[in-house]
Amino acid sequence: PGGSAGELFDELMKKDGIDKACFGRMAALDREISLGGDYRKLVCKPSDVTWESLEYKDPVQPLLQTDLMKVNGIDITASTLSENTAAEISENETLFGMVVGFSLPPSAYATIALRELTKRPTSSEYQSKLELTGRCERNISNNST
Repeated sequence: PGGSAGELFDELMKKDGIDKACFGRMAALDREISLGGDYRKLVCKPSDVTWESLEYKDPVQPLLQTDLMKVNGIDITASTLSENTAAEISENETLFGMVVGFSLPPSAYATIALRELTKRPTSSEYQSKLELTGRCERNISNNST
């Protein structure tokens, strides 16, 4: 980085006997330690934030109309429960969801924003343990959340 942050980086690296050119030389010798890319902001504020809370019964029913659904003229309100799913869902079991929309600047990740919003992990290991019916996290111990 430039400015005072760049000067601080240079000062800290000098204390360790290195400079920015060292990183270029190391990357030329071993691509595995190359750190390509640019600096990112530590915190950013989303814009165009929208949200909608929903109640629904079918855990596999889309909560948003995808572009493909629009092209094919499929309306999400017209979706019906599959026979297998309907048999698993009791009449009294209502699921609650939230559809969130927002815009982020370049180099910001929506998955990280959603992780912070929901306070839930985004790892594939965690997601694979979630269940479609009932309390979705019932198979996950408190240690992994």
